[in-house]
Amino acid sequence: MNLKKSLKPIKNKLQNKNRLYHTIKRLYTHLSELSNEEILDYYNVNSLKELEEHIEHIKEILKKQTQNHKEEREELGGCFCVDSRGDFKYLYEHKKKALKQIDYSMKIKCVKLILYACPFHRGWHLSKI
Repeated sequence: MNLKKSLKPIKNKLQNKNRLYHTIKRLYTHLSELSNEEILDYYNVNSLKELEEHIEHIKEILKKQTQNHKEEREELGGCFCVDSRGDFKYLYEHKKKALKQIDYSMKIKCVKLILYACPFHRGWHLSKI
């Protein structure tokens, strides 16, 4: 029983090690066929610890960017989502109005639209299917 307890931290460490590589391969499918060593090479690091530090650094950068953008959006008080052509998307404040537009577009223009919540503001956007 004591041996089992003493091996548990080692087992957990190995599982955590494999979990990081597995997560990277799942999230970034272009890396899914790489070995663990090739993933280290891809990120230009020499060890799992360096890889973990690199990922934490990236997370911090993204977190700061998200916070800054959120503050900017709040100051400007509007939605600045753009479509595939770079035009600003119309923000529907009420879901009911957006659903009416979906019905109208289908009946009059024969264009299928879907509704989704604006990721940055309180409101709704439409997108072609």
